[in-house]
Amino acid sequence: MGRYVLDAAARGAGAPDSILLRDYREINVEAGRRLIAEKSLDAIARFVAGDAFDRDSLAAVDPRPTLGIVSGLYELFADNQMVGRSLAGLAAAIPPAGFLIYTCQPWHPQLELIARVLTSHRHGQAWIMRRRTQAEMDQLVSAAGFRKVEQRIDEWGIFTVVLAERIQPPAG
Repeated sequence: MGRYVLDAAARGAGAPDSILLRDYREINVEAGRRLIAEKSLDAIARFVAGDAFDRDSLAAVDPRPTLGIVSGLYELFADNQMVGRSLAGLAAAIPPAGFLIYTCQPWHPQLELIARVLTSHRHGQAWIMRRRTQAEMDQLVSAAGFRKVEQRIDEWGIFTVVLAERIQPPAG
């Protein structure tokens, strides 16, 4: 839901000019709006319904972001074309010299447990995460017009967080 973005902004130091959070589920949008109000961030933050895989709606985000964050999303979907559309939309929205933070989950020791327990994103079906190697994820990001700058990984090699810079206009 972007709670960590709102928590960082609520700390006050270096707060952004604006924050736009998006989710496809109305229940998450409403919860996010309540959190924005609780943190008194109404002047700079908005939470709206949006499809993370709709290239055109991402490209039309206003104001244009200088930083985009995609966290814990792409591993929910196996289709690289969907991920590519999302990244292309972000590349169209983020101007050159802007940044993208993205996560990857190249490995997870509890895939079967997660698949059986967490079904909310799959309309009741098992949630089988799409693990991508870091190289595969980086190639998708690069193809969209970003250059990897830095990567962090946890001690078990389960989660990565990557910073990439927007370097060229998106293809197509």
